Amino acid sequence: MYLFLSGAEMQPERVRAAWPEAQFVARGRLQPRPIGAVVPPAGARYETWGIVIETPDALIAGDARGAVADDGRSFVVTVPAPDDADPAAVLAAAQYWELPPAYVRRLASIANAPVEDYFY
Repeated sequence: MYLFLSGAEMQPERVRAAWPEAQFVARGRLQPRPIGAVVPPAGARYETWGIVIETPDALIAGDARGAVADDGRSFVVTVPAPDDADPAAVLAAAQYWELPPAYVRRLASIANAPVEDYFY
């Protein structure tokens, strides 16, 4: 089973605690989900980036979605609700996994962190 984790859920210690047998697969972004007959606009400000992990079959609540890895592979993933309550924790996790710089800068802005520190 593939999971897509974003927000503070992708902190390494939280991943190991929640899914000790999970294996990291890729960094990736969720594919836009149509809202009725309308597909949301594409673009960096609408993207959600995170990580794809593989874990032995387990009952995990979440939406079934499509995700595209940063190397172009496509996955059908389960997306549990992200933990976005602490913007600093979300930013730290995004930096750890080296998510795209533009996305990290967007998270830095939300966390009121100095954006210039996050150019890598």
